[in-house]
Amino acid sequence: QVWENCLKQELHLAMTHPPSNFYEENIIWTDCGILWKFPINNEQGMEDEKNKSFEDHIFLETHLEGWCPKRGPIKHFMELVIIGLSKNFWMGAEEKKSHILWFRDYFKDKNTLLEEIGAGMIKENSDTNVEILKS
Repeated sequence: QVWENCLKQELHLAMTHPPSNFYEENIIWTDCGILWKFPINNEQGMEDEKNKSFEDHIFLETHLEGWCPKRGPIKHFMELVIIGLSKNFWMGAEEKKSHILWFRDYFKDKNTLLEEIGAGMIKENSDTNVEILKS
């Protein structure tokens, strides 16, 4: 198997010649995904986002339910994070959700520090939801 792959790679390199002009170079770059395909489509490369709705990108407050406190510094910080993420059109909906969940896990790991400074206490329920209680 390894030798067959090496042979295929050698044959491919032997048969592939470097581009002789600008047009051939552009054809190679288009095939590699470096240049856009014609006709130009502004949503090229975002096929996985076609199944997502507008609400999944903008209304991110649902990802705070169950773990974020109703008030306090953590809530204020997470509101700012959500506003920033909702205005970021370069990120996909799943990437935005993963950022929010990363902050949830971060605050969960900093439970002792949050309790010491009086910002709240993170408690993990039996159903693996994280809940923050005001001290």
